[in-house]
Amino acid sequence: MKNITLLFLLLSVMGIAQIPPGYYNSANGLTGYQLKSELSNIISTGYNGQSYGSLITLYNTSDNDEYFDNGTQTNTILDMYSENPNGPDPYNWVIGVNANCGNFNSEADCYNREHIYPQGFFSQNEPMRSDAHHVIPTDGWVNGGRSNLPFGEVNPNGASITTYMNGSRKGPSITTGFNGQVFEPLDEFKGDIARMLLYFATRYENNINDSGWDAANASANNPRDGSSDRFYEQWYIDLLLDWHTQDPVSQKEIDRNNDIYVHQNNRNPFVDNPQYVDMIWTTTNNPSGRLFATLKDTFVDVDMDGFASAGDQITYEYEINNIGTTDLFNVTAVADFGTFNSPGQIAQLNAGINSTDAFGTLTYTLTAADISSSCNCVINKITVTADFNSAGTNGSFSKESDDPDNFANVDGNGDMLPDDDTRTNLNVQMPSGAATELFISEYIEGGGNNKALEIANYTGSSVNLADYSIQLSQNGSGTWNVTETLSGTLQDQEVYVLARGNANAAILAEADLLLGSSSVLNFNGNDAIGLFKAGILLDVVGDPNSNADDIQNETLVRKSNVTGPNTTFDKAGEWNVFAQDNSSDLGMHTFDNTASNDDFAFQNISIYPNPSSGTFYIGNLENEIEQLDIYDLSGRQLEIALNNNYFYINRTGVFIARLQVNGVSKTYKLIVK
Repeated sequence: MKNITLLFLLLSVMGIAQIPPGYYNSANGLTGYQLKSELSNIISTGYNGQSYGSLITLYNTSDNDEYFDNGTQTNTILDMYSENPNGPDPYNWVIGVNANCGNFNSEADCYNREHIYPQGFFSQNEPMRSDAHHVIPTDGWVNGGRSNLPFGEVNPNGASITTYMNGSRKGPSITTGFNGQVFEPLDEFKGDIARMLLYFATRYENNINDSGWDAANASANNPRDGSSDRFYEQWYIDLLLDWHTQDPVSQKEIDRNNDIYVHQNNRNPFVDNPQYVDMIWTTTNNPSGRLFATLKDTFVDVDMDGFASAGDQITYEYEINNIGTTDLFNVTAVADFGTFNSPGQIAQLNAGINSTDAFGTLTYTLTAADISSSCNCVINKITVTADFNSAGTNGSFSKESDDPDNFANVDGNGDMLPDDDTRTNLNVQMPSGAATELFISEYIEGGGNNKALEIANYTGSSVNLADYSIQLSQNGSGTWNVTETLSGTLQDQEVYVLARGNANAAILAEADLLLGSSSVLNFNGNDAIGLFKAGILLDVVGDPNSNADDIQNETLVRKSNVTGPNTTFDKAGEWNVFAQDNSSDLGMHTFDNTASNDDFAFQNISIYPNPSSGTFYIGNLENEIEQLDIYDLSGRQLEIALNNNYFYINRTGVFIARLQVNGVSKTYKLIVK
């Protein structure tokens, strides 16, 4: 089961092999099949082949399942044919207990060694047979079912489909260029398998036997094209390049590559340098690319009156990161609001390169309409467009930016990257002591049907609820899939209570709106519930990306010093916790905007520079750091060392830091270039 929550996995960064200095130097400047042949020389020179039997011992470390199930199954083997990344595994192989075997009668009997490139095609010859880079532990029954079938996409409407317990399947191909039977692994592992097969094509390009396994027509299931350069038929290259792009290199692959290097003294170059794939092979499929853009806002009080007013400005910092494996060209950006002072384009943005403020400063000047808007905010984004070649004749694509300070991580276009709008809340002048917006003031997750939610208004004026809705995100799905639109008017210093229609009498006595069992109040401890305004998330209880039962069987009451909503759920910092079915505070709320000392714990603290090359400093500390946790966007916790006031992240990407000082926690989004 993949950790899709913020219940986290420690990633060890100590004591593992690394790429030797200069290992790939002789490949510098090469492309195409010349690059492939030089990589073959690099990974063949010094290769220290081990016995076929030694693979079983290697798997205890190279294929140890520490990457899923919240890191709780480190004593089991990671089997890509039985692992369920998004739920409980159907079964597991315990190291030292469920040993490998050769005899099996059904799935889950035992595991054995699976050759990603079938060993029957090379007559079980060495060194191919014992090369750990393409031999993995898998369920024996599923391995036997796959037999020597090529990998591919199964036609879901085809006949005679066999589906295995984790969802892997075999059946008729829907992959363009091949109409036979294929075996399709889970999406989670398609990139892993593609890079193993491309490794095989590179390492063994000179192991030719024209009458056997390399011949184009040696077997209907053999995707070889008979050459030493392209190696596979074009349909297979198209498939592997698609899978390589769709499922980028994971930490699991990096660690496995390091373990195998210790075992047999060579590496998979496509794990170390994913860009080599597109530098060698050409696909006939439509091109693809990946961009991750961020847009960060800063309010500038031009007239220095302490409030937002027409003529004040918002300046933006933005980054455009090519996170794909292909170079992109003619990169441009357009903002919903504001102008760039140096508009133009980036002629070429190479794979893995990050560009900061490439078009100069983006500035937006506030208007009277912004000040009087229903949300008292400016919602902005930039849309980045790039071409696949310099002439612009090979297609293009666009990507909307993400707010690095918004941890909702909404994925609006389904590309597995967040693209939250950048929302600048405007501090318009309000009555003294008023709250910034409506907020959730109480949450009851009681026994049976005793469920309720309370909304509070301390804005200083009455509020029309027609702009607001309550939405439910179930089981850590990351999506809001049940909605209840509100109506009526909520007076200042009043609360509005939603309750299940068959809750107990104490809850019903305070209810303003009664809902059924299939409504937004159909929540449990692993569901998040949010308050939305005009479709934009304002406030949340629970984590929509977490399946943990963190708010089960309890009543939460907002602390009196909380003066507004928060799109990041901070249970310890903002909520008082009471026993299950305690509704004594329902129908009322205590609001006090007099800040406590704890509210100022982070007033001056900063983590800088951000973005960084990996080293971050914590500035303006007045109290001792009690705890610092770093997570990647999948929710896995990284092991880092905090030295006085600085720490280091040894990977590029976007990370979440949770800092605790003086008993108070705050979350930061960090970017490593």
